Amino acid sequence: MSASTGSFSFDRKDLSRFLFDLYDYEPRLLRKLISARPYVCPFEEMERHVPANAKVLDVGCGNGALLAILLASGRISEATGCDVHEGALASARKAAGRTGHSADVSFLRIGSFAELPDDCFDVVTMVDVLHHVAEPERKTAVEEAIKRVGPAGVFLFKDMVEAPFWRRLAHNIDDLIFSGEWVKQVKTAEVEKQVRAAGFELVESLEIPRVFYGNTLRVFRKIE
Repeated sequence: MSASTGSFSFDRKDLSRFLFDLYDYEPRLLRKLISARPYVCPFEEMERHVPANAKVLDVGCGNGALLAILLASGRISEATGCDVHEGALASARKAAGRTGHSADVSFLRIGSFAELPDDCFDVVTMVDVLHHVAEPERKTAVEEAIKRVGPAGVFLFKDMVEAPFWRRLAHNIDDLIFSGEWVKQVKTAEVEKQVRAAGFELVESLEIPRVFYGNTLRVFRKIE
């Protein structure tokens, strides 16, 4: 791979090939869906906010693609991934092991956000998670995530856009097909208000269109 971080490339095509090869133990359809993620999810926009040798907590890590990318690129030194689905975590463990950095990462099944590791991290990520959380529980989910951010640390939040309608609809149909849910979009302004009130500054705010989809990315830094 051409250099972006060392010899690792965050070019979408290169990331897609990396994920396709990494997850070759998965059924072919799932493998293709995972490898399509870089064309939808802006990994390259997120990784630049992860400091070198960072300790990272990925809240709702799923099959571990984000952590696998960060581990393989040498961007991070230690990581923890948490999810409610043991099947996804089993895949994440296998993928992390295949990066050659399995000793640097652990995966934890949680039943609630209160069960997130009681530790401080340089970066806490919550990527495409909150729209799967019931609306009355979303504030608690964010609260528990940002509690784990250490001094001057980063909270990296990404979810799907609220507008325009057709991009929002594309996400809804995607989630209905692949997760069986008709989700309700997250009110990003409410997340911003909550995180800022907890002692963070907003350092970047992006709306990133990809194919039929739209991503909203907010990067917060904890004020010392």
